[in-house]
Amino acid sequence: MKIETWMRTYRKIENDFGFPRYNEILSRDTLSKILGDNFAGVDVIRNIIGKEVYVVGNSPYLEKELKYMRKNYPVIAADDAAVILYENGITPDIVLTDLDGDVDKLSKIDSLFGIHAHGDNRHLLHLSNEFPVKFGTTQIEPVWNVYNFGGFTDGDRCVFLAAHFNARIHLIGFNFEEPRRKEGKDLKIKKKKLMWARNLISMLENAGTEIVWENLK
Repeated sequence: MKIETWMRTYRKIENDFGFPRYNEILSRDTLSKILGDNFAGVDVIRNIIGKEVYVVGNSPYLEKELKYMRKNYPVIAADDAAVILYENGITPDIVLTDLDGDVDKLSKIDSLFGIHAHGDNRHLLHLSNEFPVKFGTTQIEPVWNVYNFGGFTDGDRCVFLAAHFNARIHLIGFNFEEPRRKEGKDLKIKKKKLMWARNLISMLENAGTEIVWENLK
C-alpha cells in the first residue's frame, strides 16, 4: 500500500479513536533518537521475508493452530505470539512489538525486532535497547530510521510488512472476534481495534495481496 493511501486510512482510525497526532509525533521522534544509526535496513528485512511467509497473530487458540505451520517459510510474529512460538520450539524470523508484551521473554528470542512507536507507548520505547537487532516503525509519516509499512495493531502490521515486500502470506493465530485477554487492557477497545485489523487486511486482499487464511476464527 502506498504511503499516501495509508495516511488517508490512518486519518480515519485517528478520528475513530480520538488519537492526538502530536503524541504520535513525539513517540516517533523519541524512537528515532533511541535508534540512531543502529537499525536494520530495508534490504535486510526484504531478504528475510522472501516470497512466502507465515504471519502469526496472538489469538487465544494459537497453541492449537501451530499444527498448520507445515512449511519451512519465514515467520513474522506479533508481539507475545513470538513467546508462544518460541516456547513451542519455533523461533520467528521477525517480531513486531509495541513493547507492551513480555519484554523480558521477548528479549531472549534471537529475531529481528520491529519496534513500533505510537501515541501512548513513548514511556516504553527505551526498552527497545533490550533488542540488539531491530528497526523502528510508526503509523504516521516516516523518518529516516523509522519506517511506515502500514498497519495498526501488532497483528495486521505484520501482514502489512509482508505485503510491502510482495510476499504470499499464510495467516496463523488470527481471531477477530475473541481477543486473548491481557491484564490492564480494555476488552471493548481491543475488540474495536480487531475490527479495524480485519478491515485493513481485507483492504490488502482487495488490492491484490495473496493471503491464505489458515483456520480463521
